[in-house]
Amino acid sequence: MPYTQSALQSELSKQHTSAAGWPWRLMTLSLIVLLTVAAVYAGMKFGFQDAYLKSQLKSANAESADVFKSVTAEEQKQIFNFYSQLSNIHSLLDTRGKGILYLDLLEKNTLKTVTYSNIGVIVADKEVNVDLDGRASSYGAIVQQMDLYKKMPGVKDVKLSGARVGGQAADGVLFSMKIIVNR
Repeated sequence: MPYTQSALQSELSKQHTSAAGWPWRLMTLSLIVLLTVAAVYAGMKFGFQDAYLKSQLKSANAESADVFKSVTAEEQKQIFNFYSQLSNIHSLLDTRGKGILYLDLLEKNTLKTVTYSNIGVIVADKEVNVDLDGRASSYGAIVQQMDLYKKMPGVKDVKLSGARVGGQAADGVLFSMKIIVNR
């Protein structure tokens, strides 16, 4: 008896050949995206950059040139000197700024009868050494000043390096002191 194939078997046994290339819908979508990107690029390049940004840049350059021309040579020199001073202060504060905090504490805790002629601040990893040279009205004022510094928070030690009566009576007592502060 001859064998008959069912419709499903005959359909499955056929060899299908695929069409060459992409499906036309995917190709159309890709083309639309490409044209949209190209249109946006062209609009930004020629409409925004060339027309708007370049005109704004020209007007800003013209305005800055007008301002530059309105400043005299003397004013330019003064501005340059002022800027140089600001730059120097900035660099000094960057390198020496750590010790300024301790100078503020010294100022707030100094007796009125004591003046300083030399102050040196050395900032180390764990402590700060403050060297003071100055003048006091008497030896008692130096002792009071040392006691006041010892009571400051964070002060590790206060040492008197030397003290002597000045050349004239008005000079008072000249002294040298070292304060060690914890960081």
